[in-house]
Amino acid sequence: MAIVVLMGAPGAGKSTWLKSNKEEPFHIASTQAIRVNREIDRAAYMRAMQINAIKAAESGMNLYCDGTHTIASHRMIWLNLAKRLGVESRLVCFQTSLELLLKAQRERLYPAPWPVVISHHKRLQRALVLCKEEGWDSIETMVRR
Repeated sequence: MAIVVLMGAPGAGKSTWLKSNKEEPFHIASTQAIRVNREIDRAAYMRAMQINAIKAAESGMNLYCDGTHTIASHRMIWLNLAKRLGVESRLVCFQTSLELLLKAQRERLYPAPWPVVISHHKRLQRALVLCKEEGWDSIETMVRR
């Protein structure tokens, strides 16, 4: 069993990677509903999503956390859970050029606002340095230019 956290700006390829890399049994904790439905109660959605994900991990399922995770506290929720459960923690980082990220938004049915994409892209650069000191069992970087 593992907890796999995907980190990257919107449009970086996280969900696409997940489609072909998840292992049974699995549970996906995704923040996509927040991008798709801007009127959603973000705090309530995030709480419910995290509770369901924690229950799935506690029951022995592989947990895939599909969100930007460019903020350390967001990553640490999942890393601390992995440590508490004594399971493998994997961080998969998506380094995607800003040009490709913005192109991806133009092609999406529900695009993220460009300022949000740019902000996550900038934060990712710092997160790529910080995550090396956080205690992940493995860190993998996917580069798309």
